[in-house]
Amino acid sequence: MIIQILKEAWISISAYKLRTFLTMLGILIGVAAVVMMVSAGQTVQNEITKTFDSMGTNLILIGPGETVSGGVRGGRGKPTVTFDEVDALKKLKDVEAASFIVSAAAQAVYGSNNYGVSIYGTTPSYLTVGNWEIEQGQMFTEHDYKSGKPYVVIGQTIVNELFGLQNPIGKVIRLKSQPFTVIGVLKEKGDGMMGDDQDNIVLMPATTLRQRIQSYFRHNYASVVFVKAVSEDKMEIVANRVEYELRARHRLKDGVANDFTVRLMTEMVEKVRSIGFILSALLAAIASISLIVGSIGIMNMMLVSVTERTREIGTRKALGAPNKWIMFQFLAESILISFMGSFVGMIVGVIFSQIGGVIFDKDVPISIWSVIISVMVAVIVGVASGLMPALKAMKLDPIEALRYQ
Repeated sequence: MIIQILKEAWISISAYKLRTFLTMLGILIGVAAVVMMVSAGQTVQNEITKTFDSMGTNLILIGPGETVSGGVRGGRGKPTVTFDEVDALKKLKDVEAASFIVSAAAQAVYGSNNYGVSIYGTTPSYLTVGNWEIEQGQMFTEHDYKSGKPYVVIGQTIVNELFGLQNPIGKVIRLKSQPFTVIGVLKEKGDGMMGDDQDNIVLMPATTLRQRIQSYFRHNYASVVFVKAVSEDKMEIVANRVEYELRARHRLKDGVANDFTVRLMTEMVEKVRSIGFILSALLAAIASISLIVGSIGIMNMMLVSVTERTREIGTRKALGAPNKWIMFQFLAESILISFMGSFVGMIVGVIFSQIGGVIFDKDVPISIWSVIISVMVAVIVGVASGLMPALKAMKLDPIEALRYQ
């Protein structure tokens, strides 16, 4: 029975090829749009995960505390964690490494080339907490850090912009008219989560930066502190120990708010991922509006088809065709049109998603959700669009139908 109904449905819709194609077009475009939006959302999620993985998810970040004036919370205050306090945090239980950065910006100059760079004054442990690797040369040592040596380790972008094909190791660059010797090159990381270039970076001992690049009265305070726990499941315990240690060192009494902030990288990852999920869901919802338009198109076509085939329906009923057979016939036609449109739309959506990935140089996953969405749309839209016309056809009086001109 089902095979016979599908055969008759195919004969009916293939008799009007152009009308069937135009009706399918709305579903095709809608499914393709939804598939592309879902792929875009998953690509964003993957890029976010990749960026945080490159930084390390078992990180704890310590920054300045919030300012409060007249009971109103303001922005971030001045740094309150000193270089010596970071050394103390390294000794806490379950801490793998701890480091910090003091940031600055300058124009790097080598020969006739110059380029704007981000400078991080830090410690040798920054390689561990930031998941950085040395590709060429070496990192500066603890001795270099303590003695304020004019050494720098640079990212791949700076190598390309200043040195081209030359070997940068041992070369001298100038930052704010000060000479610095390049002793190492970092392995490439690529763009960050916000599209920033992670490889446009200069690392130098924090003591060197304070002495030669920045010099002001809070010279031994860290802008951001990084504490790396031995594992993710130890992060909350380590964060509590860090908070207790800093409160004790800052002599903060019970009830007094922290003059610093402690953030877990896992919390930041979840917040950003949830934002990405909401954004992708919103885009998919907007794209699905075209599915509603396509559904209306199918319903309109099927209603017209019922009117055109009134005498056929009357003849079938007069020859003994049951009402459910008539209903299933029109329902099958609607589902078949919807299924074909959804299937082609899925293929078009996947193809255009991959093309977009090539254009923007991103790895776009082919998700199982594309197939699930296509099947669900085919069934739901097909049934929803064809149910009213099918019921209308089923309820036709055979005598009145035969009289219909």
